[in-house]
Amino acid sequence: MKLTFPKLPKSSHTLRYGERMDPARDWFILVSGFVLLLLASLAWNAWLFDRVTKGDAIGTATSTPSLNPAAIDSVTELFQQRATIETEYKNAHFVDPSR
Repeated sequence: MKLTFPKLPKSSHTLRYGERMDPARDWFILVSGFVLLLLASLAWNAWLFDRVTKGDAIGTATSTPSLNPAAIDSVTELFQQRATIETEYKNAHFVDPSR
């Protein structure tokens, strides 16, 4: 069984690669494309870094969340309780069962 491919019409000569093979050109296009993308990335990152170091915001802030003083007080109270418990553990004498 012989597999044959149909012939391309004469108008499709631009699709054929044949004699136009030029690895140097292909590599040049590939490397120059990579370099262009690298330079674009470096420029974008430099601009973004400069913007952030000046204190500008990234993106747009739609609204600032309001702080709830009751929630802040409850968290502060919780940490004070934990600090009290921690000092009790440090000052109290107890037997460590792991030893």
